[in-house]
Parts: sequence; C-alpha cells; structure tokens
Amino acid sequence: MLRTASKVTINTGNVLNLIDIKKKAGQNATEELSESIKLTLSEWSNEHPSANPQPLQNGATNHQVTDFVVTTPQPSATVVNITRPHDDVQNKMAEEERKNLKIGVKIFINEDSTQALNECLENVFTALHTDYIDNVTLAYNPPSLGTAAAAAAEGKERASYSTKASPISVSNVRTTTTSESESENEADLQKCEKILPGIKVLWAVLEDYVKDGRVLQLGIADVGGSCLMKLHGWARVRPAIAQINLAACCVVPPALHAFCKENDVQLLTHIDPPDLLSIAAVKTLSDGGVSCNALDWCARYQVHIKCRGVLALKGYVCKATLAGREVVVS
Repeated sequence: MLRTASKVTINTGNVLNLIDIKKKAGQNATEELSESIKLTLSEWSNEHPSANPQPLQNGATNHQVTDFVVTTPQPSATVVNITRPHDDVQNKMAEEERKNLKIGVKIFINEDSTQALNECLENVFTALHTDYIDNVTLAYNPPSLGTAAAAAAEGKERASYSTKASPISVSNVRTTTTSESESENEADLQKCEKILPGIKVLWAVLEDYVKDGRVLQLGIADVGGSCLMKLHGWARVRPAIAQINLAACCVVPPALHAFCKENDVQLLTHIDPPDLLSIAAVKTLSDGGVSCNALDWCARYQVHIKCRGVLALKGYVCKATLAGREVVVS
C-alpha cells in the first residue's frame, strides 16, 4: 500500500535480515532491489492499516491498483516517511566503532542533476546514521546511450548472481588485434562524448563532499579507458576506483589496465545492468499498477567490518516520480 503525498520516503533498511531475500540467495541485482522495495512497502502497510483507502464524501474511494494506492496530494501535502518495521540498521552500526566499518555506496543516476545527486547522498547519510562514507562510485547512464549496452549485459547478468564488485585479474586481460583496438577506441570515444559533460557536472558535487570530509574516495563505473583518462586529468579529486561490467571483463583493454595500475586506480568488475533504474521501476511499481517508467536515481550501500571483511549491512535508497508526484525509496 503506497499513499503518496508530494513526496514519500521509504526506508528498505538492512535487506540482509529479510527472510525472503535470504531464501532467494540466487537473485541478481535487479531482482534483489525490486524484492526489497516490495517487501518494505508490504511490511509498512501491514503496520499501518489506517493507510487503507477511505471512502470519499461523494461515496467513491481513492483509486486503488493492486497493492498500491495513489491519491492526489493537497497543496500543502507533507512528506510521508515509510520505514520497514523493526529494521536493525542503527543497532548494527552501533555494534562496531565507526573506524572499524567501511561504507561503500554506488549511485545509479540517468540525469546530470546536482539537486538529485545531493538528495540521493543526503538520504544515504540519514539512512546509515553516519557522518562520512568511505567511497562513492558513480554510475551515470543518460538516455542518450540507448539500450545497446543493456542488451550486451543482459545475458551475463542472468547467468551471474553476485552484486559484489571484484578486482580484475591479469588473466582477464587479453591481447587485442589492431583492428579490434581501433574499433574499441572509436566506440569508447563516441560514448565519452555523450557522457563526460554530465559526469563532470555530477563529479563536481561529489568533489565538494570529499572537500568537506563526508566522502573519502570517489569511483566511476562503465566509462571506458579514454573517458577515465580524461576524467582523471580534469578532476580535482581523481577517481580511485573504476568499475567495468562483467560482460566485458574478458576483453579488458590493455591500455586501461596499464593506466589503472600506473595511477593507483582500483579496477573492479560488476554485473549491474545499465538499465537497472527502468527494470526495477517496472517490476516494483508498474507491475503494481502505478505508472512509472524508471526510478529517478538509486543508491546501494554496503557496510563491511574491516578487520573481518564481513558484510554487516546492505540496503537501498531510491527515488521515483509517479504521475507528477515524487516518491523517495530508501
């Protein structure tokens, strides 16, 4: 049950303690995100029966579509905060000293909006009750990139289920022919022209967080070697992490591998689909009868205990706009 005001916040909390998530350990990134949002909405509605649609004065009821209810917000509509009952994020964070924890956040965003990025980060800070984040990785996929990248990664994501970024092995770097290298460089440059201007806008926001001591390291996902080099040369705070999709890790360009090694950039793989925001929106909201083509942005946080390398917390902060209304999911 989801009753929207002008904006609604939903806290997925620590998804590691969700029994339904544990039972489906083989889920890919999209499935885990979608399931986490659905479970949060379901648990919250069970705890708040008063949120059920009430008859209107004319005898009609609010428009209901399966598990979700959308109502027209009043001009002075307030923010509705939805949290998963009995979540243990705050307790888990308090079990260890902050210096013993490592918090990593990956932000998925399709627009170069500084307001959206600031809103995303502030929601993460609130959800984790922390003053600083160890590293933030930016995944920027504007609509101009189309769906080609998504199609290329689709088969690989279906066959692999880990959402953890993994270091690149030297064995994953193969020698390419001259024609292959020229083709890859051409595609890389074309993509860079489309995404680098937007990345710079967003990166400047992240640099301010580093300057203020609220973020310690920055990373970038799926930009290609040429774009990484240009960003590295332009930025005040240079990327310390570079992620590439697992679908392409078997053909890591030698130049990219060498650049990361020479400049102390950690090269990692991942299996997050480029169209994560649209797929998750369809599976969670559109399937529930609410019109939503894509999440506006989404952040996934992971908290590890340093000395043991144990994953203690994992959760999501997302935002969607429904029929002109804003919904924040965290």
